[in-house]
Amino acid sequence: MLSNRVFAVLLLFSSSALAQAPPVDRAELRALQAAVAASQSAGDNAWMLVSAALVLMMTGPGLALFYCGLVRRKNVLGTMMQSFAMMAVITLLWAVCGYSLVFAPGNPFIGDLRYLFLRGVVPNPTRSTPHHSHQTFMIYQLMFAIITPALITGAFAERVRFRAMVVFSTLWTFFVYFPVAHMVWAAAAFSMRSSR
Repeated sequence: MLSNRVFAVLLLFSSSALAQAPPVDRAELRALQAAVAASQSAGDNAWMLVSAALVLMMTGPGLALFYCGLVRRKNVLGTMMQSFAMMAVITLLWAVCGYSLVFAPGNPFIGDLRYLFLRGVVPNPTRSTPHHSHQTFMIYQLMFAIITPALITGAFAERVRFRAMVVFSTLWTFFVYFPVAHMVWAAAAFSMRSSR
């Protein structure tokens, strides 16, 4: 009973305060909405980049040190080098053609070469990445492309030469990771866009 009276008094005061408020200018409202959207985009970009850095840390020191604990002392540096080599090799493959083969629309199995050498990957939001920049999305996806073959290196630690590991990981990335990632992520998004 008392809470209803308090609510009625608060409603009376708030309605009189709103009645006395000056009218809102539409230009000010649009500017405020643009500022909110820009800050939301900046926050999304920052979170995506922090997440990408965390995944990179899982590969660099995390996975490298974990696998070093599984091998004999004489193979520690070689095993650590495998993880760091995957970071370099996959980054080059991703920048040259990997991102395009995964995220460009092509056929249901593999993308086309629209983003070859990261052409068209712009530093601002696009229709396919409305809340963060296209480059941020590319970097975020690169981190998962790096850690996937780096995880495989633990299966043949101490058993395979370094050159054979690089060749195998490169071929595996082209023939397994790129098509599967395209079929899971880009092909589904492409079919959803074309069905609208």
